[in-house]
Amino acid sequence: MRDFEVLAPAGDLEIFKSVIDAGADAVYFGGKHFSARAYANNFDYEESKEALKYAHLHNKKAYLTLNTLIKNKEFDDDLYNYIRFYYENGLDGIIVQDIGLIKYIREVFPDLNVHGSTQLAVCNSYGVSLFEKLGVTRIVPARELSLEEIRTIYDNTKIELEVFVHGALCYCYSGDCLMSSLIGGRSGNRGRCAQPCRLEYDVYNGKNRLNSRGGYVLSLKDLCGINDLDKLYRSGVTSLKIEGRMKKKQYACNVVNIYRRYVDLLLNNLSKGIDSYEVSDKDKNLLLDLGNRCGFTNSYYYGKKDRMVTFESPSHENKDVSYCFEEMKIPVKCKFTARINEPIELVVAKDDIKVNLKGVNCEIASNKPVNISDIDKRLNKTGNTSFYFDEIEHDTDNNIFIPLGDVNRLRKEALDLLEEKILYPFKRNISDIISTQNIQSVDNKDSKEISDLIISIQNTYQLDVLSANKSLKNVDLVISLADIKDFIDIERIRKMSVFNNIFVEFPTVIRKESKELLEQNVEIIRKYDGYIVSSYDGMEFIRENKLKGVVISGSYIYTFNNNSIRAIRELGIDYNIAPYELNYKELSHRNNSNSIITIYGKYPMMITNNCINKNCLKCDKTQKSLTLKDKKGHSFLVRNLCNVCYNVIYNENVTYLLDERKKLSDIGFNHFVMNFVDEDKDLISSVINDYYDSFGDNMINIEYKYTKGHFKRGVE
Repeated sequence: MRDFEVLAPAGDLEIFKSVIDAGADAVYFGGKHFSARAYANNFDYEESKEALKYAHLHNKKAYLTLNTLIKNKEFDDDLYNYIRFYYENGLDGIIVQDIGLIKYIREVFPDLNVHGSTQLAVCNSYGVSLFEKLGVTRIVPARELSLEEIRTIYDNTKIELEVFVHGALCYCYSGDCLMSSLIGGRSGNRGRCAQPCRLEYDVYNGKNRLNSRGGYVLSLKDLCGINDLDKLYRSGVTSLKIEGRMKKKQYACNVVNIYRRYVDLLLNNLSKGIDSYEVSDKDKNLLLDLGNRCGFTNSYYYGKKDRMVTFESPSHENKDVSYCFEEMKIPVKCKFTARINEPIELVVAKDDIKVNLKGVNCEIASNKPVNISDIDKRLNKTGNTSFYFDEIEHDTDNNIFIPLGDVNRLRKEALDLLEEKILYPFKRNISDIISTQNIQSVDNKDSKEISDLIISIQNTYQLDVLSANKSLKNVDLVISLADIKDFIDIERIRKMSVFNNIFVEFPTVIRKESKELLEQNVEIIRKYDGYIVSSYDGMEFIRENKLKGVVISGSYIYTFNNNSIRAIRELGIDYNIAPYELNYKELSHRNNSNSIITIYGKYPMMITNNCINKNCLKCDKTQKSLTLKDKKGHSFLVRNLCNVCYNVIYNENVTYLLDERKKLSDIGFNHFVMNFVDEDKDLISSVINDYYDSFGDNMINIEYKYTKGHFKRGVE
């Protein structure tokens, strides 16, 4: 029978031990660095060591979250020593978002299991296959996937699948969210999300307000999969992940215990040929009492999106629920031998692990002999250890005398040695680690030539505007498949003297609609000069279909560091679009020889499976633009892309870096991209003119709202 792990969250050491006592098979926790919950208590080295020891003594597993993006300067001895500590102390797995860090760990700590975080936003077997080839042993796919999609991944790969089963849901595809970062400077990719999706907004179509049901249009209900364990098992899931490293002990432990009981019930039924089970109303109500946001949802499992948004207050309501799980002690067997004129002997054993110690000589009692109850009283003083004696065997003479303090000493030494023997297999030899020299070197091999300026369009109107612009010269064009349903006649574009290379941009999310769009049009796609991909699914699609031409990774393939650049270049990427969250100084730390930077465009803040138009009204399968307004009066463009069935929410202000071209060129950027979304003809022309004037001495006249994005501030 396949493993079906109950994976629990732990925000501190007390919770870590308690969720194991409550029935968790494994626990995930964060250390003091690089954790996606930077505001949790998180574990220092001593707490981490104690946590790992506790888990392994109880035959459980512990996974470290190192699931943030790593800046180039952070790939240093501190990172190496940080991972090395956990490596040496037997960490069972490390949860990672940064592809550069994945490559680093596979090279430097080759026998440490790497789990791909849900923040990789992997949605199908293409992306899972890519990470399987990189040596990742487990993947946490996007939370938006249905059971059918999960099963398809299971059928087409050999990697373990870890799926969220309970707790909070993000509105955006995890890892594709920059809303907190761009609005408030707190990056979810660095573990500091401020959760702007839990705030109130109004939705407008022109002047018509659409959200009559309430203002919390980006706030999803909590996930609860307690009724779906049998279906999750049949879908190939290995690990059931409970969200909640910021939650209190009574929440984590009670939720874990409920899932433990029903997983056991399911597996017991399966062994009897029964593939179903029933959850009691009492346990359903207990889960609600522990905490919920306007109830629960399991809609994603069934490919649905309805009835997921709270609309009302999204606070995590919970009632006081008692915590009643005692510390789980480990049963061991004990044999005590005391023969006159021979050393006393204590043997303790757990399964096939045994410790044998001898002490002082046993003597004939000259006064009051020591009896069995005196000895047992000392032996059973195991309260400050992880063990208790469930069986004590005696082999003693009559009328004996032994110092009872020596019994105490033997018990302590024997249990210490037993613990050491149990933990020994988890220790790793540091000599197994290879040298880290040159680990960040980037191959500067020549890539196929592209133009200095690349322009991305969203519709055929913008194509006509560009083709009529007399200022443009030596420009590459990007056509977005997510926006333009019908493939534009590429031969017609080639006849325009304006454009050199013509790129097709893959959808950011590749699921049913977009996957079919790509697979059914492979031969048309081959006609393009190159491809822009913003997902690992898209990267592997190109590799598996042997598409030729220039391949550019988009902004959601994060290249914070040279390791990431190196990793994706080895996977066939020629150029990378620099991530939006690095400031100028941090960008200067990267190798930018094959990098492109966005110097104009509204940054996408969210890529969402949920459709705001559908949630407020209904699904009319009509692509349109809506406006999201917050309570401070800020407005955000929302585009529902029915062609690929996802929404994009854009930053309010355009990011404008044309006047920074000289600085960018000084740090190695020779290629620039402009992203036009909803600009009119005059604005497009103005931006293009600014580009050709931006090396001049005159100050550029910017007549529209703009921001420098993170160019100056960056993120923590």
